Amino acid sequence: MATTPLEEAERLYRRRRWAELISLLEPLSPMYRENARFSFLLGCAYLYREDIGGAYGCFRRAQNLDFRNPDNAFGLAAVLIRRGETDKAVQLYIDILERSPGHPRAGAALDYVRRNADPAGSGQAGNAARRILYPQPPLRRTPFVVAAVLAAATLTAVLAAPLLPSLAEAVRSSNPARPGIGLVSLDPEERASPVTASGDFSVVLTEKEALDAFDRAKRLFLEYRDEAALVEINRLRLSNASGRVKAKAESLALYVREPSFLSMPDRFSYAEVSANPALFEGVAVLWKGMPANVASILSPASTASGDGSADDATAFDFLVGYHDMQRLEGIVPVLAAFRIKLDPDRPLEVLGRVRATEGNSGGFRLECVAVHQ
Repeated sequence: MATTPLEEAERLYRRRRWAELISLLEPLSPMYRENARFSFLLGCAYLYREDIGGAYGCFRRAQNLDFRNPDNAFGLAAVLIRRGETDKAVQLYIDILERSPGHPRAGAALDYVRRNADPAGSGQAGNAARRILYPQPPLRRTPFVVAAVLAAATLTAVLAAPLLPSLAEAVRSSNPARPGIGLVSLDPEERASPVTASGDFSVVLTEKEALDAFDRAKRLFLEYRDEAALVEINRLRLSNASGRVKAKAESLALYVREPSFLSMPDRFSYAEVSANPALFEGVAVLWKGMPANVASILSPASTASGDGSADDATAFDFLVGYHDMQRLEGIVPVLAAFRIKLDPDRPLEVLGRVRATEGNSGGFRLECVAVHQ
């Protein structure tokens, strides 16, 4: 007998009673807003009922609240496929397998997506796609099922042991080609004259350095290392590179993905960013610290509508490196375009994009993408 709403929700989830699950959980959203499992269960119900918008919001919130749980990322990947953002879903599957190699379903989903040009179908996802791509409630544990699962797991482990090294390498090399990036290239004339002596610039590059920076940015994008690629693009923006080379670099920057806690292969420190904020303009960073001076800000849209609930922003000072209350690396202003409930006495991780302060002050702030406390 369920004793709490979440226990009852788990029971409905196991029985696939999606409509009843939605009816139970939707009125409880204010109460369980900070509960990752609540958001995951409601996201699953929305997904199976074909409410892709509702599912996307729930899984994004679940991942922000508990980014270490691979099931949250797996559910978000299913929604991204339904939204046509397959490349982002593939990156999530790869991240899941790197962080949780024993995840039972991410490998099968990745293989399915790679073998199907339209993995979700042109309309509603079919039963086969659902079984592979959607989060699945656990099997009911009758003695027969337990014995069958154990036997299958043992047989799979015996057969797969010799293949594990090659499988791991296959997963690492499974990033799909990013369409469009290969088309952005310098023509012979641009390669012949990649730098100029005129204009306003703060970084001086030789011809070879300018060409190397462009080629490196392109290669990093193809390797899904977007933040490192942005640094190279900024280097060109600030340099004596020719206008045509800078324009091509700007077109590469259009391929930058939304960062997440799971996909940050290149992480830049506070010391690196504070030494040259302009070089890291727009680059996502992931830092630990403590919040201070937390304040809610009413957005102009919310003020005009008279509803200060959905459009509130949150500002706070971020004490970088002070999560253990031993060493303060620096203090950075943070602005989030959404409401965050922060406990000033608890450490947190902030995922945000660097925004350099205009002028010659040399300062910067963070444009918050997500917070995990």
